[in-house]
Amino acid sequence: MMKKYLAAFSITTLIAMPYAQAASNTDLTVTGTITPSACLPTLTGNGVVDYGKIAAKDLNQDSNTRLEERTLSLSVKCDAATTFALKGIDNRIGSSDLNSMFGLGKINGTQNIGRYMVSMVSAVADGVAVEPIKSKDGQTGWHGHLFWMPGDYASVGATDDLSQPISVQDLTMELVLDTSINRADRLDLTNEVRIDGSATLEMNYL
Repeated sequence: MMKKYLAAFSITTLIAMPYAQAASNTDLTVTGTITPSACLPTLTGNGVVDYGKIAAKDLNQDSNTRLEERTLSLSVKCDAATTFALKGIDNRIGSSDLNSMFGLGKINGTQNIGRYMVSMVSAVADGVAVEPIKSKDGQTGWHGHLFWMPGDYASVGATDDLSQPISVQDLTMELVLDTSINRADRLDLTNEVRIDGSATLEMNYL
C-alpha cells in the first residue's frame, strides 16, 4: 500500500567486535511502487457542514440532542483506473464518547461536545453501481459496510464481490452525517461553545 506522503525514518546500529569469525552482516531491503496515476478526492461545499447557531435552551438536558442529518457528496477522480482507499482520520480524536464515531471537540479541554457518524451510500464507479467496503488496515479483511468509522480504510467493491477493492477512475458517493450533541446537563454552556468537528480523508494507493 502506498500513501500520498513519505514517512521519515532513522537507522541506528552498534559496532561490535567480531566473535569467533561469525558472520555479522544483515540485509536492508527497500521496496515500493511508483504509480503513474494520481487521484483527487473532493467534497461538496469544501467539506464544511455548518449547523449555524443552536440555542443552549433547545438542547436536551438529560439525553443527547440529535441534529438534522446532513449529506455531502464525495468525488474521486483519477488519471486512470486505480485501486485506492481513503483512510478516515479523526482530527478531534478523544472527543467522542464512542470509538465508532467522530468527535466534535471539547469544552474546557475536558467535556466532549458530541459526536457524528458517517454513512457511505449511493456509490457509483465509472457509471456503474458499486458497494462501499472497508478494512481496518487497508490490506486485509475487506467487507461491505455502510458506516465509516475513525481509522477505517474505505473503498468500493463490485456488487457481487465485496472482498476486495476494484480499480476505479471516477467515483461518486454520498456521505450522510448523523450528528448528536451530548446531554446539556453535563456541559458547561455559560459561554458560547464552538462545534469543532474535523476529519481528514487520506488517499492511499493499493
